[in-house]
Amino acid sequence: MSLATALPIQADKDPQALVDPETFEKLALHFAAVQEVTKAYARRAVGQMLLMLKAHADSQHDPDFGRLLPDGRSYRVVPTEPVDAAWHVSLQHTEPYAAACQQIAGDFVHHVPILTEGMADGSSMEYTHQALKATGYYIDPEFWDGEAKSCCPPNPGI
Repeated sequence: MSLATALPIQADKDPQALVDPETFEKLALHFAAVQEVTKAYARRAVGQMLLMLKAHADSQHDPDFGRLLPDGRSYRVVPTEPVDAAWHVSLQHTEPYAAACQQIAGDFVHHVPILTEGMADGSSMEYTHQALKATGYYIDPEFWDGEAKSCCPPNPGI
């Protein structure tokens, strides 16, 4: 099942401003090189990945937001496939990724390989869209109109 949610198009703050310019450029240029995409596309993709980190950090402590996993953890902000690609490439470039996490979340944002029921049925995107909108940063619809995508098999046992 897939939930159709209209993405809010905002002309708010640029998500590139979530981190200092040097950190942003390191992440964007690395993504462009690894994915063999234009620098313009890489900047947009990395900006949306940073927005996902911000939405995750902001919503992580809200007990009423989203669904809880069976073990009680609350990983409810999920990437789409193009945002997940930017996240995975950024995780390979640890120094600027760690700097970005510190600037956005105050701590390292780990990647937890998991496939939730919400990701499988598409409902997690509804929660993700709410969290993205709450940040006040620009949501690029090209990166968020898709379904949640897990890079992981169901129930990897962690």
